[in-house]
Amino acid sequence: MTMIIKALALAMLCAMPAMAYEFKCVHEKDTAPPLDAVADDWFQQAREISRQRLPDWMQVARLYRQAADKDHWKAMHNLAELYLRGKGVPKDTNQAVDLYLRMVKLEVPLGYYDMGVITQRGVGVAQSDREAILFLLRAADLGNPNAQTHLGNIYIYELKKRKLGEAYLKCAAHQDNAKANYELAEYYEIVDINIPVAMHYYQRAASLGESKGAMNISEVFERGKFQYNKNENTAQTYGNILQQLIDNPSLRFPNLAKDHPLPPHPIQGYHADKDINWKPTGHDDDY
Repeated sequence: MTMIIKALALAMLCAMPAMAYEFKCVHEKDTAPPLDAVADDWFQQAREISRQRLPDWMQVARLYRQAADKDHWKAMHNLAELYLRGKGVPKDTNQAVDLYLRMVKLEVPLGYYDMGVITQRGVGVAQSDREAILFLLRAADLGNPNAQTHLGNIYIYELKKRKLGEAYLKCAAHQDNAKANYELAEYYEIVDINIPVAMHYYQRAASLGESKGAMNISEVFERGKFQYNKNENTAQTYGNILQQLIDNPSLRFPNLAKDHPLPPHPIQGYHADKDINWKPTGHDDDY
């Protein structure tokens, strides 16, 4: 977010305390409209082609358009991106805006987030920081993790409403959003000083494809940071994961915590707010 939209967000969020403090964690998967099966097949075909070494972008756009005609909102989002970049279709911001507005009409959380982004930038629509933050708030209410991450950071670092911001970040992180997990890890490291929980979320971020998560863990055990003992094995393991993610950002490591568990912190154990003998059970509510 730019400084302008941050300043506006502060004013608006401060003016809406009731809404802010009634925050309820909502996940996007529970609010987004269902996807047509045939349209989803076209969408997946387009995704596969787009990953090829030399993608046929015209074919990708055609498949996305077919899927979008059946209200496949993920295809609408991706097709809008093609219009903004001029890939496989003529560059046309109006077409992109029309697709985003269709998503909003369908009450798609991602559509509200997309409209917030282009409204803040003034791309294809009149620039309005006020309208942008309203789109962002609606997107977060509907469970969009990107919007929740933005608002979480605003509450923590700007408004100093840390527990509320933590709730927003946790909600986004538990939707397997890599950026949210990384931001949450930084919060626990820098603000809450709960190092083992920070390490947990760095590990989750790495497992979801965030290379900086792997880098941070590797550095901790390479240098012996945060009072952890140096561990060449662990440092090298996460260094290798870092390199793999640099080479191929689409990689994911769903079994990372099980395959390469982290040791407890020498003083804080596995969670600074719990008994030193407490151990994670593997359930979602552990952290």
